[in-house]
Amino acid sequence: MASDYVLGTHQSELERLHFQHALWLPISQAAWTRAGLRAGQRLLDLGAGPGFAAADLAACVGPSGRVLGLELSGDYVAEAQELAQRGGLAQLEFRQHDLLKDPWPDEPFDLAWCRWLAMFLPDLEPLLTGLEQCLPAGSQVLFHEYVHWDTFALHPGAEAVARFGQACQQSFRAAGGDPDVNRKLPSLLAARGWQIEELLPLPVLGRQGSMAAQWMERFVAVYGLQLQRLGLWSAADQAETLAQIQAAASDPGSFWVGPTVLELRARRLGA
Repeated sequence: MASDYVLGTHQSELERLHFQHALWLPISQAAWTRAGLRAGQRLLDLGAGPGFAAADLAACVGPSGRVLGLELSGDYVAEAQELAQRGGLAQLEFRQHDLLKDPWPDEPFDLAWCRWLAMFLPDLEPLLTGLEQCLPAGSQVLFHEYVHWDTFALHPGAEAVARFGQACQQSFRAAGGDPDVNRKLPSLLAARGWQIEELLPLPVLGRQGSMAAQWMERFVAVYGLQLQRLGLWSAADQAETLAQIQAAASDPGSFWVGPTVLELRARRLGA
């Protein structure tokens, strides 16, 4: 699969995303509950990927609601459309869309869901302007974006894993993004008149064998190859990192910590 995504859209990345969705689903569902998600609402999923979260959102709003997923990758849109068809989710639609260039939908939504999208954008202005176009007064936007990528680590003392995390951040910045974008999004929204209703850190950590540990190990395995293609990592670096992961498996006290996500929920106020 061809893509401009720094993470790629190849089959191994698609499989990783499916596992990632399973890990994060309870966290996401709790966030949607805090946002008051209910049947009949109209939702916008920004950066919908292969549609896993959008399908769950469509089940939440039911046949009387609507979910529109906007996604840059044509490959992922095709995957998502097949997912919606298999699930019989007539209330779920996907469109290929460049948030930085294409016109935003000319319809109102009750909630916009945005996870791990803003961190990849070289310019946040089109995102913030688009949200104002699609979310009338009283509507909400819900972001799950990283706020502290430096927490990514395998403890105790896996130095190569720490270097891998730094290389990841370097790749995101080289592509024009900001791995810790949620450090500035609350202020940007507040300056535009949004009311900040939730700021909640969402750390993920786990011992060997846990879903959290498997998620991070899969990321190292898949993205390590991409970093090599980008010239930011070497085969020797990858081998050293995998060796440290294997060594940690024999330590019952070792554990992984992921990059810290911040839940940001804001409400559009009236004029």
